[in-house]
Amino acid sequence: MLQAFVFEHVAVLVFPWSEPGDPPERGARVEVRLLADEPHRGSYAAAQRFVIDGPLFRADLFDETTHAAGNLRAAHFHDHFDGIEPTDRLWPDSIGSDPTGWLASELRDLEHIVARAGADGLDAGGVARDAEAVRDALPAIITATEATWASVRSVPV
Repeated sequence: MLQAFVFEHVAVLVFPWSEPGDPPERGARVEVRLLADEPHRGSYAAAQRFVIDGPLFRADLFDETTHAAGNLRAAHFHDHFDGIEPTDRLWPDSIGSDPTGWLASELRDLEHIVARAGADGLDAGGVARDAEAVRDALPAIITATEATWASVRSVPV
């Protein structure tokens, strides 16, 4: 199940993912993406379109499937994207030793995520409001991440 936490300018997505590499990897993927600017349509009460598009950040909290579930040997992140393509994997020690603490620390600083990704031209006030809202939503985002791990890890390899 993909879960989306949608704010004013960004969304945080949490969903299961598998990498078919050698060794195979699977776990929870957490992304911060920009919302596309969509024009208002219809009346003031009409349903509006939300397009979750431009990736800014990705955490791949993955296990290697050749080891016991929960090993996080493949946990890494991408601090920015080249268009829609992720840049090199980064491997901080804390991502494997305290993945939810590391993730919460990253998401607590949305302004830094936006700046590091080079997302120029965003409304600073909107980003600040989103940063506060993301911090408020962190318990739900971490719960979604843990539920995704439980779901993925319950399926035999």
